Amino acid sequence: MRADRINDKYVVDARGYACPYPQVFALKALKEAQPGSVVEVLVDNPPSCENVPNAVRRAGHEVLGVVQENGYWRIIIRRR
Repeated sequence: MRADRINDKYVVDARGYACPYPQVFALKALKEAQPGSVVEVLVDNPPSCENVPNAVRRAGHEVLGVVQENGYWRIIIRRR
């Protein structure tokens, strides 16, 4: 996993990991981010496209979108 902060956006590269790791990485990044910040989680495991958004919604955060890229998905989340 690689996590980078670019301006006010956090990017977590969880490609190559299966659940529950992408969920754990996403929740950890959201905990470290400032309220209102955007966290993007990159995943290439199809179940993560549903599991990560469900987990972060349960934690009270807002899922702004799930975008399919070339061979992976970008899950965009706003920290509450």
